Amino acid sequence: MAEDDTSPSQQPLTGAPTKPRMVVPDVARGLALLGIAIANLPTAWLTPGAPEAAFFGSINNVFDQILVVASAMFAHNRGLPLFSTMLGFGVGLIAMSLWRKQFPAKRARQIIIRRYFFLAIFGAVHLIFIFYGDIMFYYGLTGIIIGLLLTVRDKVLAVTSYVVLGIVTTGGLLLLVWGLLSGTDMSAVTEGGRIEDFDTSSYLGLLGFNAVTFVLNFLSYPVYILGYAPIMLIGFTWARRGVLADVPAHRKELSFWAVIGVVYILGIGLPWGLAEIGVLPRELAPTFLTTNLFTGGLTGPAFMAIFALALQPVQERADRGPKPSVWLQIPMALGKRSMSGYLFQSLAFFVLCYPVTLGITPESVSAQVGLAFGVWTVSLILAWLMEAVNMQGPFEKMHRRLSYGSTLQPELHKKGSNKK
Repeated sequence: MAEDDTSPSQQPLTGAPTKPRMVVPDVARGLALLGIAIANLPTAWLTPGAPEAAFFGSINNVFDQILVVASAMFAHNRGLPLFSTMLGFGVGLIAMSLWRKQFPAKRARQIIIRRYFFLAIFGAVHLIFIFYGDIMFYYGLTGIIIGLLLTVRDKVLAVTSYVVLGIVTTGGLLLLVWGLLSGTDMSAVTEGGRIEDFDTSSYLGLLGFNAVTFVLNFLSYPVYILGYAPIMLIGFTWARRGVLADVPAHRKELSFWAVIGVVYILGIGLPWGLAEIGVLPRELAPTFLTTNLFTGGLTGPAFMAIFALALQPVQERADRGPKPSVWLQIPMALGKRSMSGYLFQSLAFFVLCYPVTLGITPESVSAQVGLAFGVWTVSLILAWLMEAVNMQGPFEKMHRRLSYGSTLQPELHKKGSNKK
């Protein structure tokens, strides 16, 4: 959207394809759900009531060591930043769709705010009744804020995003340097914050814990904004500028982000993993872990850029008409139904792992990753079956119904309006 809807020359996506067939967003979301499952299982599902301290299970063999390093590099604080970037990208695609349909800015803003208000409601219900580690509530609140910024120019949003992201990243890297030079034990940073006095072995106790967590999450929302809103706005501006729709034209920008991603994985994720398994001094692990928590948001746009560059040939073929190969269609099917996939994970882990249900608690890293991979694989198969019969994800359909009404599509005028 432009600041003035009456001036087509000010629109941010002049000349962009009318409706590009986007491969990257769906592939990225589908694969990111695997990283989220691997990260959430040890840090949340196996430790209700505990802080994010147990990032890995017990390490018993070389295979466990390999999985620890791989998880440190590609799972922990990777899926969340990628999904955050994709959420902003999704808001941008919706905005551009409304613009092409000539929705006035005011009406478009109302539609987007309503859509993400209901996402926040979904998140609140999910958080209180099932999973205290929910992220949809934050996503919904931030989507509303992006909706309020709908008419702000891309340049303004980009500059703001990079400045805030630069400040946060610089602070995190200075913390890393200070920790390495001083030898300060940073384990207290990651192990603090336990909520006491809740017996989560009963569902009533779990509800109480989740309710308190919901309040704390709401109060800590400004902290989340600093870390993840900038990458959401980057995704938002990428959608409006057609960055993924025309990778060759934006190769320099995407390559810049891809390099950041590779450097981050090798400079933060790899040494963290090596410290966890004792290849590097074990006391360094909390320092790299803390840095990863504060600055891992960088990997959101970086991974998105890597996917865009790697899948450019696939995207070009899709633009000409042929479907991607089956090995990409399957994660794409899950990516199209990412909300349902995410909530399926919650239901599955709730039944499998919580003490109020089956109470399965795998201890080794390989057992935990295996369980996470298994749950993700089931969600993958279910999504692929729904794709085969052209069935929308159940929670996506519910969300669209609440957001848009019985038509499941945004309407130019509110119900009851006499305008035609």
